[in-house]
Amino acid sequence: MVELNRQSASALARMIRAGETTASAVMGAHLDRIAAREAEVGAFVYLDTERAMELAEAADRQPARGLLHGVPFAIKDIIDTQDMPTACGSDLFAHRRPTRDAACVRKMLDAGAIPLGKTVTTEFAYFRPGKTANPHNLGHTPGGSSSGSAAAVADGMAPLAFGTQTAASLIRPAAFCGVCAFKPTTDTFDVSGVLPLAPSLDTLGFLARQPDDFGLAYAVMTGSPLPAPGAFADRKPRIRLMRGPHWQEGSPEMREVVARAMRILSEHGAETGEVDHPPLFRELTDAQKAVMAYEAASTHARLYDENRAGVSDQFAELVEAGRRITTEQYRAALDMRDRAKPLAEALFADCDALLMASAPGEAPQGLGSTGDPLFSRMWTLLQLPAVALPLGTGPQGLPLGIQLVGRRGGDERLLAVAQWAHDRFAASA
Repeated sequence: MVELNRQSASALARMIRAGETTASAVMGAHLDRIAAREAEVGAFVYLDTERAMELAEAADRQPARGLLHGVPFAIKDIIDTQDMPTACGSDLFAHRRPTRDAACVRKMLDAGAIPLGKTVTTEFAYFRPGKTANPHNLGHTPGGSSSGSAAAVADGMAPLAFGTQTAASLIRPAAFCGVCAFKPTTDTFDVSGVLPLAPSLDTLGFLARQPDDFGLAYAVMTGSPLPAPGAFADRKPRIRLMRGPHWQEGSPEMREVVARAMRILSEHGAETGEVDHPPLFRELTDAQKAVMAYEAASTHARLYDENRAGVSDQFAELVEAGRRITTEQYRAALDMRDRAKPLAEALFADCDALLMASAPGEAPQGLGSTGDPLFSRMWTLLQLPAVALPLGTGPQGLPLGIQLVGRRGGDERLLAVAQWAHDRFAASA
């Protein structure tokens, strides 16, 4: 028997369109899982199950009107929704009701997708955790800031969910929860109606069970054609390992899963090798921290000044740190980013994707922190696309994974590499 709440969004869309199932059956399977597990996992901050089922039943009475007709999706709670509150992980916004949907939500609705609810985010998509636990072990963090979205997808509550990334907020929770994540090239998706944190870094993306969902989501978000199958029918992908400047700061299990991934891809015919990071890349993590703090302090200056007692210590420290950064220091960090961009582009002269760690290791114990964003900061600063893929478990039985990074604007090629790699990982399981 097919477990509808364990299928990918792409599979569900095909099944609904073919008459093999219905939107209401799909929604019912996910709502049943939410009823069974939400009290423990805490993935959602807002749910209206009756409304979700009403929309699914209405979809069954209508002809298919888009690529995601009848497919449920979840929405990170920094993304505006007209029919649901958007609290941004803060008590300050607990009763905020937007007057319109964010542009990304509207595109999903136009494609026939059905909103399930709003998923937990850290406060203002920064570091203070919400209530969400890791579905694989409730005593461990799910990562952040897209905590609820990652947990909901991992636990079978939603097949597809919006997330965002300013440092590592898609890739890290995907790694900790054992799901896939897609962070596109910055500015690929319209962020109108999405709470900003640091605008030059903020990137809207997705979490899903299978990477083929990202091609579907990409088509919905951009209006581009669906990706053609068999992208590497004529040649195998060229994938290079990059250990990066923080390699020694990761755990032994992180290093082993990266090595294992490269072995599997090589055994299946990928053209593999290793590249060193340019020396300038050693400075990019600190540059990302400076840019994020400076832009966050500027973006949220009024909110912070008027509500200091209502924000967390973590967010206050970010704003205060940003205010200590001079305009000259901020511009120097951006200049460093701009000098590094052609160096990054050169890395892809003879490869389709770079492979590296997605997180330092398994999800840390405790819910007071969302883990270290170390392994994604520089790629987010460079505005490059990235895909997280799960691969096995560590010594505590928690998920591990890798990330693939592509050239700026090369999202479709990166997604094709990710699908090829994911299929080979599955074949080797």
